[in-house]
Amino acid sequence: MCVEDERPSSEESSAGQFNPTHSVAEDLYSLLDEVDSESIADEFGIGTHCKKHDFDNHLKIGIFEGISPSDSLAELAEKTATHEQLAYMAGSTFSRRTNDRDYRAVVRLLFELLHTPQLYHQRAVQRKRLNWLNRPVVALDATNLTLTRSVAVASELDEETVIHEIQPTDGGLKLNLAARVDGEHSHPLGVTVTGGDTREPTQFDHLQSDVEVFVDLDSLIRVFDRGYLDYDRFCAMKQRGEDFVTLLRSDARVDILESVQDVDITDEAGTRSVSDQRVELGETGEQFRRIVFEDVDGSEMEYLTTLASSEYDPVEVISIYTLRTVIEMLFRELKQYTNVEQFHSQSLNGVLFELFCTLIGYVLVQWFRQRHPLRGGVPEATRKIRTRWNQSLPSYG
Repeated sequence: MCVEDERPSSEESSAGQFNPTHSVAEDLYSLLDEVDSESIADEFGIGTHCKKHDFDNHLKIGIFEGISPSDSLAELAEKTATHEQLAYMAGSTFSRRTNDRDYRAVVRLLFELLHTPQLYHQRAVQRKRLNWLNRPVVALDATNLTLTRSVAVASELDEETVIHEIQPTDGGLKLNLAARVDGEHSHPLGVTVTGGDTREPTQFDHLQSDVEVFVDLDSLIRVFDRGYLDYDRFCAMKQRGEDFVTLLRSDARVDILESVQDVDITDEAGTRSVSDQRVELGETGEQFRRIVFEDVDGSEMEYLTTLASSEYDPVEVISIYTLRTVIEMLFRELKQYTNVEQFHSQSLNGVLFELFCTLIGYVLVQWFRQRHPLRGGVPEATRKIRTRWNQSLPSYG
């Protein structure tokens, strides 16, 4: 049965230029105008048997819920009755549609959004802020998302048949992410979701293939931690001419072929030493560059990289790897300021629908921050969006 939701008319907002007379809601959603949600709905059969499928409004409500979580579906329904840019939707309608509609439609919309000229431009602006680094940096990492209720996994052949239930005690879900990290704003670029106990290396290649379709990410540098330690992968990446920086475990098997240089760094904290070496990795026969950083307390960090010593000195390599912390900030912001772990749905499809709506919401918050510079970053931007949803913000800029 199709439930008709009356939709209020609204001014068409510009996705390219901020209009100070627009409400926060209009400006936040303006970038969605660049993506053809109706075509995506048709492609995934959304609303095939319904005269008014209302996918655009459903999507906006899902995004809104992602960045302004409600304690219940009843509270969410009340918000849709009073918040600009949203047409009223009963909690039961939101629940049914979210569980029944193919979550892959939201995935498609997220990736089309990330390919808009506006976000390409935003990434270019952020890249220029690191004037010592003329190449994009992409971090790959994963985080576990807790579940507060069981989630039903339906059969691919029969959606009515539940073949498994993921319990809160099963480790939840794992969000595997590739993100642009060479500026203040971070963009998710590749996303996969697996079981909470899945090892990250199995998703590395999937994330890489997502990143490779971004034309503005030519000659990128990948950074990732010890969780992705895979000698065969490192060799394959080197043979393909792909640059990376990663941490090595202390028990990694390397043969030192040449000591390129030793550098001392002295400041008020004391003197640290950095050793730049050419090594052979294990028994692979492939040569890499290893940088060993020894702190004032004698503890060591070992980095493996394909970056040439003629282009990047040892301290620059370490600085590039340090950009990886931006993806950890992204995970923390998702968990603290969105509903990324507070799903209403009880089906895996519904949970993924909500999750990817939340990721779209996060991207729109970053878009909003670029257009309205705010002290306080994502926390302050999220607070403004929640508290001034129906209001304009002429003082921004």
